[in-house]
Amino acid sequence: MRRLRLLAGLLAGLLLGTGCAAGRASPTSAEAPVDAYEARLDEAGLGLRGANRDATLADLEKLAHELETRLQKRPEDARLHALLARTAFYLRNARQALASAERALALAPDLAWPHYVRAFFLGAQGKAEEALADATRAAELEPKQGRHWQLLGTLYLQLDRSAEAQAAIDKALALEPRNAQALFFLGLLYMDQGKTEAALEAYEKARTYEPEFAMAHYNAGQLHQLRGESAQALECFQKAADLDPQDWRTRAKLVQLHQTLGNQEKRDAEREALLLLHQAGKVDKEYFVRDQFQEAGRTVIAVESFTLEGDWAKRYEFQVYAPDAREPALVISLGSYAFTNAFAREKNPSAPRVFHLDAYYPDKTHETYGFFEGEPSYDDTRARVVSILRGEVKPTSSTTPGK
Repeated sequence: MRRLRLLAGLLAGLLLGTGCAAGRASPTSAEAPVDAYEARLDEAGLGLRGANRDATLADLEKLAHELETRLQKRPEDARLHALLARTAFYLRNARQALASAERALALAPDLAWPHYVRAFFLGAQGKAEEALADATRAAELEPKQGRHWQLLGTLYLQLDRSAEAQAAIDKALALEPRNAQALFFLGLLYMDQGKTEAALEAYEKARTYEPEFAMAHYNAGQLHQLRGESAQALECFQKAADLDPQDWRTRAKLVQLHQTLGNQEKRDAEREALLLLHQAGKVDKEYFVRDQFQEAGRTVIAVESFTLEGDWAKRYEFQVYAPDAREPALVISLGSYAFTNAFAREKNPSAPRVFHLDAYYPDKTHETYGFFEGEPSYDDTRARVVSILRGEVKPTSSTTPGK
């Protein structure tokens, strides 16, 4: 099975490490011992995963300024460069993190954090092969740090080197059994291996150990949905949406689950929220999957377009799959084509927009099941599609090329 999320994107979006305890970094004077900065960063790494994230980020900005000030006096201090690299890493400032890591390693090649930071951002840029050397060196220098093995496992996953990924993630979890992100990546690995039960167990542990880990909730919800466990899936996706309300894919999942559970008002409210995200430019697709259901022994995936544009505009596509098939055996669409509307308006310039329900088969057979003045609702369209799949409705016309 394909991974549920792209690993390079995950690297860019995650701060690797364990724990979700919130904590505001304590003040440190400009001339404090360097060890105090280490402690401050340890605390900040936890605070970023907790409720005080904004306050922690503000403290990290102050810390970066303090380190830059000290480096003006001590530009050859490798440890200060390494601390600045780590601070920039937590702030997701890739340029500064990489530059500081380079300076630190030029002065002291055996510092683990700069190797880790460089490997992380190379991996986030999709350069997993280049990142391996630094990730491996970080693990060699500090073999008891779970984050190093976790990063190695993630890079091996990007490179489709499953056995090495498994070994690295196992080491991370041996050191940190409650490492939510290592468990999350273990779930991805199990998904690649087709071990959905083990994957779900890993995701459930990840979201239990780190309740604010939105992607763990999302992926657990995905597997519950695939298993037909709609109530459990809805609970997972709702938590993901609460944590990341701007994630349009999670909103689409809520539309699907409320549809399945018969919660029409909540379904419509989530769809409206999704439409607002699209209008705000926060959706990178022109369509979304709004429904998934079984009918007549086949899986139906209903896709809705946000807008009706182009000569062959379609509002809905109901893609009908036979068991275990990768390509649809049939697509039924509610369309509103330009030539159809042009023809209708020749007769009546004030006529409402015309829609039509059509079925398309792989052999290019085309069946029409009716025309509508004005756009029918999704529920009406779905009901007609179900009737077609049950054989209760016959087409008004049918054409097959060559016949």
